[in-house]
Amino acid sequence: MDDEKAILMAFRELLGTPGVEVDTAETAEEAERLITSNDYQAVIVDVRLKGQRGDGGLAVLEHLRDTRPSAGTILVTGYGSPESMERAYNLGASFYFEKPVSVDALKDALRSLGVG
Repeated sequence: MDDEKAILMAFRELLGTPGVEVDTAETAEEAERLITSNDYQAVIVDVRLKGQRGDGGLAVLEHLRDTRPSAGTILVTGYGSPESMERAYNLGASFYFEKPVSVDALKDALRSLGVG
């Protein structure tokens, strides 16, 4: 989940493989609806995800923790800090990457979460 359409399209193309479906969301609310109605093995979330609440991607992590605790989570951010990393891990993130993050690093993280 990211708020930039070009990045969402790239994720869909680069991470989707036979047997792996990739859904995308531009807002925290859209992401939460998808999470509520699907049983994902893993979710990639951008910290700066648009949304009505100010904490976007972190709110999505909290929603995941509360509704789908078995889903692995990968948080990406272009605005990293030790505080945001700590908060992400406290909310259940499995991985935390600062942008730019390579596709190989994301694929490795997904594989370690049992995807792909």
